Amino acid sequence: MGYPDDQLARGEQVKLHSHPHWKEAVGPVLWFVVFLLIGAIAVYYTAGTDWSVKTWLILTEVVATIGLLVWLSVIPWIKWQTTHYVITDQRVMWRTGMVTRESRHIPLVRVNTVSYTQSISERIFGYGDLKIDSATDDGEIELTDVPKVDKVKAVIYQLAEDDRNRRAQAGDGT
Repeated sequence: MGYPDDQLARGEQVKLHSHPHWKEAVGPVLWFVVFLLIGAIAVYYTAGTDWSVKTWLILTEVVATIGLLVWLSVIPWIKWQTTHYVITDQRVMWRTGMVTRESRHIPLVRVNTVSYTQSISERIFGYGDLKIDSATDDGEIELTDVPKVDKVKAVIYQLAEDDRNRRAQAGDGT
């Protein structure tokens, strides 16, 4: 799914768009499978009994399974899918949320420093945390679990340099 065009300025082009690293989606998928199996097994064995409260017990098991599936699987999956890291030729954007949305933007002209951290396991799997310090009141923006973080850092620096050169040639001075 691409970044919505109505969020971009006139003439602005998306250079990079990603979500957090795929490892963020592994947990929700595993929880979904585990709790679906546990719930199905519990209902199967409860249905085979002669208890007088069997219906209520099965209903409780189904409700508990659905609750756990939503809490540990569906909500984290939606959070992962609705978190966007977007780099355009004019700014860096971070946006998350489907119902309640949070967003941060840093114009490339305001980017001071870009740094990243990676543990050994993050290096193996190819992701890390990116920090972008800006010359604005907002300070810094931290993007977590960015795929190919070293390449993203290089793209931001190159785009910031291109933006500075473009402004200098246009005599903008900012």
